[in-house]
Amino acid sequence: MPQETIDISIAGRSYPLTVSPEEVQGIKDAAAAVDERIKELKSQFAVQDRIDLFAMTALQLSIRVKQLESLSPSENNKSEKDNTQDTKSTQAIEDLLQRIQSEMER
Repeated sequence: MPQETIDISIAGRSYPLTVSPEEVQGIKDAAAAVDERIKELKSQFAVQDRIDLFAMTALQLSIRVKQLESLSPSENNKSEKDNTQDTKSTQAIEDLLQRIQSEMER
C-alpha cells in the first residue's frame, strides 16, 4: 500500500507522519481536534507544560472513547453508521497520540 508523509501541527509543534492516503484526512481531523482541546485546557488552567497538556488531552479523549464504547446505538440515539464513524474517529485520535508519543521519545 502506498504511503505518504504529512506534517501535522499540535501545540505549536510539527510532527511528520507517514500514513496511507486513506488515513490522511482522518489524521488531520484528529490532530485538529487534539490541538483544539489542548488550547482549551491551556486557557482554562494554569498548565503550560506541553507534556502535561498532552497527558490531560489523552486522558480526556480516552475517557470519551470508553464512554462511546459502552453505549449501544439505542442508548445514544445514533445509528450504527454514526457509531462506526465515531469509533473510526476515536481510533484515529488514539493512533495519532501514539505516533506523537513515539516522536517525542526520539
